[in-house]
Amino acid sequence: MIIFAVTKEGFQELEPVIKTGKYPVWIGGNVLSESELDRYREMDINITSFRYVIDPANDEELDDALVTIEEHHPKERVWLECRL
Repeated sequence: MIIFAVTKEGFQELEPVIKTGKYPVWIGGNVLSESELDRYREMDINITSFRYVIDPANDEELDDALVTIEEHHPKERVWLECRL
């Protein structure tokens, strides 16, 4: 399973699961600061941040991000925080 959080709130909600390090995590560019990203990476969390903000209400942006995630994690189930 891949975790895909596009908001800070969604990330925080799943933080206990994320901190287990069991699942790769992808986030929108505005979810964590660089120092926050560094802290998670120091905990050996596999976390990737898009370089741009992903609007949870924009289906095209979400779909494009999901295609990118699929390219890196073929045939893996992706948990998407929300689709507004």
